[in-house]
Amino acid sequence: MTHAPELAQPAAADLAIVGGGSVGVSFLYQFLLALQAAPGSRPPTIHLFEPHADPGPGGAYQDDLRSNLLNIPAGNMSARADHRLDFVDWLREQDASWLQGYGVTAIDPADFLPRPLFGAYMRAVYERCRRLADALGVSLVHVRSRVPRVVPKADGRVLVQPHHGVPLDARHVVLCNGNLPSQAFPALEGMAGYFNSPYPVSALAQAIAPDASVCVIGTSLSAVDAVAALQQAGHRGPILCVSRNGRLPSVRSPHNRSPDTLQHLSRDGALRLAARHGGTLTLDIVWQALRDEVQSLQGSLDDDDVLGMEGDARAALDDEIRRSSAAPRPWQAVAAATNAAVDRIWHLLPDTERRRFQSQWRSLWMARRATFPMRNAMKLQALFDTNQLRVTAGFAGCDHDPATGLFRTRLRTASGQVEHTSQHLINATSFSVDAQRTDDPLVSQLLRDGHAQPDPHGGLALDYGTGCLKNASGQIVAGVSVLGSLAGGAYFWTTSMDVNARLARDQAERIAAALRAAPATDPEIPGDIPSPEKWTAHRPPHPAQAASS
Repeated sequence: MTHAPELAQPAAADLAIVGGGSVGVSFLYQFLLALQAAPGSRPPTIHLFEPHADPGPGGAYQDDLRSNLLNIPAGNMSARADHRLDFVDWLREQDASWLQGYGVTAIDPADFLPRPLFGAYMRAVYERCRRLADALGVSLVHVRSRVPRVVPKADGRVLVQPHHGVPLDARHVVLCNGNLPSQAFPALEGMAGYFNSPYPVSALAQAIAPDASVCVIGTSLSAVDAVAALQQAGHRGPILCVSRNGRLPSVRSPHNRSPDTLQHLSRDGALRLAARHGGTLTLDIVWQALRDEVQSLQGSLDDDDVLGMEGDARAALDDEIRRSSAAPRPWQAVAAATNAAVDRIWHLLPDTERRRFQSQWRSLWMARRATFPMRNAMKLQALFDTNQLRVTAGFAGCDHDPATGLFRTRLRTASGQVEHTSQHLINATSFSVDAQRTDDPLVSQLLRDGHAQPDPHGGLALDYGTGCLKNASGQIVAGVSVLGSLAGGAYFWTTSMDVNARLARDQAERIAAALRAAPATDPEIPGDIPSPEKWTAHRPPHPAQAASS
């Protein structure tokens, strides 16, 4: 790999954001809002490193089939932590005929909308950022380049070395560089018929013949998205979904309503709860607190409802649909409400309890806590009813048979190991959080240089209070902070937009305050980087975004 040569005098900036997906743009927007609320003596300079022409959607909310739905209601999706209905308000400003192109005929905060529609909103948020930056006198430059190396310096500043353009000397760098690709099946990568990720799901519909046999490795939300996309595209061939436990996620009840407050599992409540138990929590304490929260809503807790049916996935889905169609499920509402405090609860668990969770409970947590919308549940039920879909436990491995060109998936059963063959294999085991094993250039280089260390629970080790890296010696790298999936070891549930927006706001306000208190960028060091062909030209917003505020 070649890096851009260092200049004797690199360009300077106050802030560099590496990654312009939903988390990076959420951070940028909330940073600018923090500046607007309390401007400093001099507007800062900001460089956003994002290779795509349109910052905002990232990989999570890229253009895709409208059948690819959000797994969180629209009312909880926002780039602003202080305004949870920002996405809904933006939708209400859009042209009705344009929304109908996404299958949206009414705006309901409780609805599960297409993921690419949220991507369009995030593009509009970036346009807001540009206008707000202009109004504040902030220099905001979009650098269309990836960043393979970030080097903290002895003077506290940070050198950013992009693939294209010249290095940047920044006061602070925020890493929002997205999910690491799955490394579950490295021997299969590049083979015809293999998909290392279900996304974009439109690629599945385009590349898989309607009558082809398909095996999906995984039974979580990503697997549901893959199967729903195939069903929406009219796929007629057999589909097998397999995982170790064979459990589909819980179906979210459309009747759920968020509790006004949580007594024990709010941010302050978690601190009070820990204080009563010597300053820390255990999984048993958290479980009892969850029971108490649910009981305060309805008076009793149905363990079968919370834990779900084991065994036959088809019967379990039928039971989920029946329960969610009939009434609210207060445990789901309480679990969703813990997003406001989930990072603090995780932080208050000692490492022994975190390891216990990862080894004994994470699989069940992901199947129950990560709910999916009724609309997709009905699609899977229809496939079950025609025996086109099968979901089973016992995954034991998979490979490719060069003689037949088929993929072989091994399953453990009560009678021994059996083999299933398919023309296509979709890896829906989610993205990787293993920083040590990744091929990502930036993460690998940070570890090799000793500027970071892996977190044993995923991603990079961070200081909880600031989100800043911990280097190989355990020292805090004050100039580099992290948001998104690479922050999961420190904050746990960093796959949810509302959690990421809140963490982004906290970092944005902290960094804005620090920059206001520090001397401004040396005016003798140029703030504009040469090679203008490497940068994004200002682009007009989409007509449907032009009305956004």
